[in-house]
Amino acid sequence: MSQLIFAQGIEVISTQALTLDGQGAFLPKISPKGDYILVTGDDMSGLRKFDLATGELTTITNDRSAGFNAQFVGDGSTIVYRTSEYKGRLRYTSLNSVNVNTGDTKRLIKPTRNLEGVSVAGGTVLAVNNGKLITKRISGERLKTVPPIPSIKNSQLYITVNGKTSQLSPNGVNVGYLWPSVSPDGSKLLYYVIDEAKAYVCNIDGSNPVSLGTLRAPVWMGNDWVVGMVDYDNGEVVTYSQIFAVTAQGTNRTALTDKSQICMYPSASNDASKIVYTTQNGEIYLMKVATSK
Repeated sequence: MSQLIFAQGIEVISTQALTLDGQGAFLPKISPKGDYILVTGDDMSGLRKFDLATGELTTITNDRSAGFNAQFVGDGSTIVYRTSEYKGRLRYTSLNSVNVNTGDTKRLIKPTRNLEGVSVAGGTVLAVNNGKLITKRISGERLKTVPPIPSIKNSQLYITVNGKTSQLSPNGVNVGYLWPSVSPDGSKLLYYVIDEAKAYVCNIDGSNPVSLGTLRAPVWMGNDWVVGMVDYDNGEVVTYSQIFAVTAQGTNRTALTDKSQICMYPSASNDASKIVYTTQNGEIYLMKVATSK
């Protein structure tokens, strides 16, 4: 289907349903080059690659929990992902990288109870394990400066700057935090306050938090926009969910989908031109947009 919407600085050019051979797919992410979409299963197990040119769907890994915040390294030829295992009743998480073309897998961080944050800058993976910064260069040149890395520990928000991890919790310590991420230019921090069901953007030092309103699973779309979902349930199942775009200043808010489908968990390209999202049934949509400030 296609549609044309213009309101408050964002225009939806088209929306395309992607055919994944009838297989349900969730938590889609578009590659840095825009040539494929990364998807996972409904329980976040495994990763699959959907080639936008050929329509081919290939399995990258079947590892447990691999779909939880999997990230692209460099040009997208490598993926970094978490995988989990249980030792007794305790859950341990390790960090792996996998080449999407060869399937070559490497362990970056051995199983740990305290993998609190993972980010990628260029070809370098940045992880916070028990408050300590770990860097692993996968490809490209060595970083001249290490960008800020957000992490969550005991539901509180932390930031690692210049190798030092400190607690931010801009909205206080009596609320829980989720879904933190740094803007592509490294100047702003996006996060979600569980107790308020609202997303916020603040400065890297935690100052000047600005509410974006109700917006779950928020992610950056370039440096000036954030996309997320507004969903409601009846206590048992989700009754409706829409994709919204909000300016990072919180001034403009636009619904990009209507209530005819339950649309969830969007992600966006850094150039703010594409959004991918899933429906409750595991259908994937690719949306092309244009933004204006």
